[in-house]
Amino acid sequence: MPTLVLARVVSIVVFAIGIPIMTLRKDRPETAIFCWSLVMAILSWVSIIAAVATENLYIVAIYAGCISGTVSLQWAAVVVMTGRKVHSAWFVVPPVGVALGIVVLQMPATDASILSCVVLGLQLGAASTFIMLYGRLAVRRSTAVLMALGYTFSFFSAISRPIELLFFGSFSLYATSGDPANSAAFLGSYIGTTLIILSWLAALKDRAEARLAALAFRDELTGLANRRYLHEQGRKLWTQSRWQGTALTIVALDLDYFKRINDRWGHEEGDRVLAAFGAATAAATPAPTVAARMGGEEFCLIYVGVDAKSVHGFIERLRDDFAQALRLPDGEPVRFSAGVAQAGPEDDGLNNLYRRADNALYQAKASGRDCAVIGLPLAA
Repeated sequence: MPTLVLARVVSIVVFAIGIPIMTLRKDRPETAIFCWSLVMAILSWVSIIAAVATENLYIVAIYAGCISGTVSLQWAAVVVMTGRKVHSAWFVVPPVGVALGIVVLQMPATDASILSCVVLGLQLGAASTFIMLYGRLAVRRSTAVLMALGYTFSFFSAISRPIELLFFGSFSLYATSGDPANSAAFLGSYIGTTLIILSWLAALKDRAEARLAALAFRDELTGLANRRYLHEQGRKLWTQSRWQGTALTIVALDLDYFKRINDRWGHEEGDRVLAAFGAATAAATPAPTVAARMGGEEFCLIYVGVDAKSVHGFIERLRDDFAQALRLPDGEPVRFSAGVAQAGPEDDGLNNLYRRADNALYQAKASGRDCAVIGLPLAA
């Protein structure tokens, strides 16, 4: 049985199985794009089998456009997954250009194959490089490596044909099982596509786990971290600051007279205030290393590499900016009080540091609220 037919039939089955799996996460735009790439891949492999049988120019052009479109869509899916803007020209021009070039120039099958391989090589090389540079931003490092490896295998498979023609003057367009050397390019393509499918399934798992982690460690109303994340990440930051000798400063923060807001304007207005404060904190410059809602109207911020005096200035600016940005229905601003504490050699842990910041917060409230107070270090 021809290697070409065997490899393509197996790949069609693998990709056909992958489509319904991908649609399980159809809420993610990258999975929808990747599903279309699988459909395009199946069309390309059906058309290449037809092209082998008929050597029809238009079927060859359809194959070249579909296989190039497969890579274009997959690369676009990776770009979307990493949060970058998709420039449609990068993904439309190659498949349309190669198909039109074959038809307009009336290329024989061999020349059409070389053109398709060159275009594919450029696309696959660019996709592999992009994944190695930016894939880690969206998925685990191991998944990004697996994905890049799949596109790298496919890249070498694509360029092997032009290289074979360049060094040996000719090549056989259709691989047969009796010629292992001639089948290497098709075997590389099969391995590459299989690795790509596996890496995308792993990427779905990574994204699902990341989403669950975000739900587990995120306060839904404010968009900030929750108490659990603060404790887990805070312990890591505490250890890191001790090892590196960097400053670690905590802010305990409480919205002033928040109960009055709920009592007078209702909990819907209270929720609006909390959400607005979460947005203001997330947009603050410089942003805290960790910003968490402890519960109710209480918040905690952690700054790494910044001393208490500098953090006090940040909090005062945030207090003024928030008061100007948010007004209650009667036009009154919303204020908050804060206590600031910087870790010292006498502190024995994060909980002790937080208690000092909380004590400073009570001092701010006792001083009339609407202010930030720096807590005194522990006595030696």
